[in-house]
Amino acid sequence: MLPVVLAPLADDRRSLEEVLSLLEGRSSLEVRADLAGELIRLCSRYEDAVERGLYSILRNRPGHSIEVAEAERRQHLLRTTMHEMYKRTMHVKPLNAHADDPEGFESSLEPLVAAARAQLDYEDRELLPLVDELGAEDRDHLLRNMEQAVAHASSHPDPPHNLVGRAVANLKEKFDRAVNDTSTTWHPGMDQLDEERGRRFCHN
Repeated sequence: MLPVVLAPLADDRRSLEEVLSLLEGRSSLEVRADLAGELIRLCSRYEDAVERGLYSILRNRPGHSIEVAEAERRQHLLRTTMHEMYKRTMHVKPLNAHADDPEGFESSLEPLVAAARAQLDYEDRELLPLVDELGAEDRDHLLRNMEQAVAHASSHPDPPHNLVGRAVANLKEKFDRAVNDTSTTWHPGMDQLDEERGRRFCHN
């Protein structure tokens, strides 16, 4: 469970965990392709918010630079993996994603799922305990940081750090996703995700 000061991340984190769990199981190729696109969106938003909200606070705390540097190294590798899948899923219908190169699609998806899971595990294991060590002022600062970071999180796998470049990339990303959503009306992965949520709700 995320610390209270990271509560703004909770919805994206919950959805990200749900998509990863489905991709780690067995499902049809169309479902996996649709979920792969959603994984890119969620993972991009989550890691962007974590970097801009959490890393920026911990980086300046004495004795925490090693853990943050390792998290950033891992995040860079994750983003490289995300970018490959991003190219395979954007503007491609789930039904067609595996058509040209089914083995290549899966060989890109499997390491992405593993890298995303490993990054979450590392953050939980190494970074979240550091949050508990923060004083009241730093925790208040972190909460404000996280609120802003989540509100403006980018769904691009590797958004520019430059503010102008970031704004341009975010606008292009929103346009591309709007076009993609318009052309792709069938979302089997999201349908399965909704079914899983419904079953959990009924069970609880």
